[in-house]
Amino acid sequence: MELAIGQYHRLGYITIWNKICPPLKGIGYSMLIINLYVLSYYNTIIAWSVHYCLASFRAIVPWTFCKNEWNTPHCYSLHDQQTLKIIHNASCSSADEYFERRMLKSHLSPSINQLGSLQWELVGCSMIVFLLIYLSIFKGVKTAGKAIWFTALIPYAVLIILLLRSLTLDGIFEGLKYYVAPSFQRLTEYSVWQAAAVQIFFSLGPGFGVLLSYASFSDSHDNVEGTALIASLVNCSTSLLYGTVVFAGLGYLSYRLKTDVRQFTESNMGLVFVVYPEILTAIRGAPFFSILFFIMLLTLGLDSVFAGAESIYTAISDEFPILARRPRLSRACVVLVPFLASIPTLTHGGKFIVQFMDFFGTSPSIMFIVLCELIATVWLYGMDQFSSNVESMTGKKPSIYWRVTCRYIAPFILFVLYVCSFIQFDSQEFASFGQGNTAIKVSIAGWSISTLSMLPIPIYACWYLCFRREKNDIKQTTTTTTVAGSMSNKENEPFI
Repeated sequence: MELAIGQYHRLGYITIWNKICPPLKGIGYSMLIINLYVLSYYNTIIAWSVHYCLASFRAIVPWTFCKNEWNTPHCYSLHDQQTLKIIHNASCSSADEYFERRMLKSHLSPSINQLGSLQWELVGCSMIVFLLIYLSIFKGVKTAGKAIWFTALIPYAVLIILLLRSLTLDGIFEGLKYYVAPSFQRLTEYSVWQAAAVQIFFSLGPGFGVLLSYASFSDSHDNVEGTALIASLVNCSTSLLYGTVVFAGLGYLSYRLKTDVRQFTESNMGLVFVVYPEILTAIRGAPFFSILFFIMLLTLGLDSVFAGAESIYTAISDEFPILARRPRLSRACVVLVPFLASIPTLTHGGKFIVQFMDFFGTSPSIMFIVLCELIATVWLYGMDQFSSNVESMTGKKPSIYWRVTCRYIAPFILFVLYVCSFIQFDSQEFASFGQGNTAIKVSIAGWSISTLSMLPIPIYACWYLCFRREKNDIKQTTTTTTVAGSMSNKENEPFI
């Protein structure tokens, strides 16, 4: 749906709602806020990948052994049989202590209330990330398109290399068995469905405006139905490939430690920055494979964020054409603002801010935004009009599958997920932010941030219906005859 309306109307994700459903133009501003949220914390995670990648350029990666100044007496290493014999509940792996005590230095910040001082090492890594983002978008889709050839293809090459290496390890089938064996009982848990939805939103991009913006640059007669199917299949296949590589490694790690695979799957960031780096230390040629792994993470992250950054510029420059007069300066501001907003995530307690933004910044607000987007397009703009637009571009109307999915199935699923996000609130995950008064303050701040990204939709709708409707009705008689002509002319114009 996003590919179709973006390709037909050829506008950024704010201005496009003037053509589809003017009262719900707030959807575009909500998308803008969501993108700024993501850029303000997700780039810090990419900066962590930069740190690990640079740290891997040595004969022995620094998280291999425990005999370092940041390690504690409870540290154990896969390469030290003496420490492996005394593993207990209080033990931490050398990779875990490197992540927590060396890179993040989170032991200097006991809670989200005490963030500590800036870590200039991570500030430098973050500056590298934002510089790469700017270099990828400073000339618009021309440079972004060239960058995608690198950032999109490199991860596949790395994944294949890591997969082939993983197949030579002992115990991998236990990890793969855990990966593919279904657990039907967990389908009754809301958190599983929410995680699946958020995964799709982040990896495929609906609701962030990226698909809308990039589709506006496509040829007006591209087959959007085929593009949507190919993109979805490639996206899910890539996730399956990545999961195969990771869980093969987890099987090997559980074999070495004689433990259950399940205990390594409890955390999110820890799986990438603790567990898998620990697996890599046990492989011959660990520095080489570590460099490959973190280059893959870096390119995957950049592939997501520079698309989001370019979509922000496309949206605001289309809505406010004065910004298009100096595109490079405007794009620099698009990069600079999230960098300044990310500074709290670069402190000793930065991981708390990252977890906070990841928990509240996108879900459930992204579900609400996409739900409104579906209602505006297929119910208010109209499925018949939408189908006619697709037919004018591709020569045929969307199949019954697309029409039923967009009109009934997708809105129903999103509505259920959105309502359940309040009914089945994950208090266990929230407990990591603190207890008592701290928990109350964090809860208020978190739901305020989540609500802020949704507020533009009702606020703009009320403002439009109260102040703009009458004015637009007067203008309607003078613009009706020119809309079709302007759209046909715009088709061959360069899009700003």
